[in-house]
Amino acid sequence: MTNDLDNKPLDGTTLDSITLDSTTLWQQVEKVSESALACGALKSIPTHCEVRELSVGDCTVKFQIRVVENLIRKSKETQARAKQTSNDSNKSSKKAFNPFLPYEPDLYVGELTNHYRCLLNKFNVMDHHILMVTNKFVPQQTPLDVEDFLAALICLQAQEGLVFYNGGTEAGASVEHKHLQMIPLPLEKNSPFPFNSLLASTLKNRKPAISDLPFKHQILTTDFPGTASIEGLKVSAKRNYGNYHQMLKELDLSTDPDGMMAPHNMLMTRDFIWVVPRTKEQHQGLAVNALGFAGTLLVKDKDQLKALDSVGCLELLKAVAIQTE
Repeated sequence: MTNDLDNKPLDGTTLDSITLDSTTLWQQVEKVSESALACGALKSIPTHCEVRELSVGDCTVKFQIRVVENLIRKSKETQARAKQTSNDSNKSSKKAFNPFLPYEPDLYVGELTNHYRCLLNKFNVMDHHILMVTNKFVPQQTPLDVEDFLAALICLQAQEGLVFYNGGTEAGASVEHKHLQMIPLPLEKNSPFPFNSLLASTLKNRKPAISDLPFKHQILTTDFPGTASIEGLKVSAKRNYGNYHQMLKELDLSTDPDGMMAPHNMLMTRDFIWVVPRTKEQHQGLAVNALGFAGTLLVKDKDQLKALDSVGCLELLKAVAIQTE
């Protein structure tokens, strides 16, 4: 897709200066991960992966279901404060728990830009799960801007991965402070990305496309720079920002009177960006965040796995998204 964002700055938007480049970023992620595990700051949750193979149109999708083997519980204080956050319908009247201000020093990786820092995800299911977090408080449902996409590209340049965004509680967000997340690819060792063939077969050109998935969504090719130069990253960030907002328009997603974007998930790899509008966080006790729309789901025990098998992976996604007519 081409647009008029390519050759002029965006009104009201200042692109950040990169302070932790992609060459050193992943070395720092690995270093901090090792030290955070050693001191106990990083609480990895052990799982095993089960595969459910489904046909979607002409493609085969192998859903990766991660089953928690020994659930590591958060501290009682953290649980109570997180519950207060999720149940607080009037956040202006109560102080919600924010794990990013202040952040845990042992989970700090470094500054990505003037507006974004990189932290480790404290309760990680997959190794080297990182967070891109605004260094000042911004509500999670504030529409994504150029700086968001610049931070995402810095991380994708450092390591091939899946960047994802949970836009609101209904989309799986558990923290009100604006952040994106990234997990390295492959999601499972020696296994292809579950939706890769489906996405690749859908995109015939650089226009927003719709796959055979049975819920409302848009897919587009990522503008990924060939080099890690600052200028190249900034140009691509502007293009991805413009294309993302074009997809929001195609999906009839808009902001409410408070300026918050309608609930949705955004997912991004070096190859594809896709957006899925959301209606609710869970169905029959099975929670879904953006990763569900990448073909990977998390269940807390064998009983939930049975429940998921009863519902079906695609039926679960349909239930929490907007079904196509």
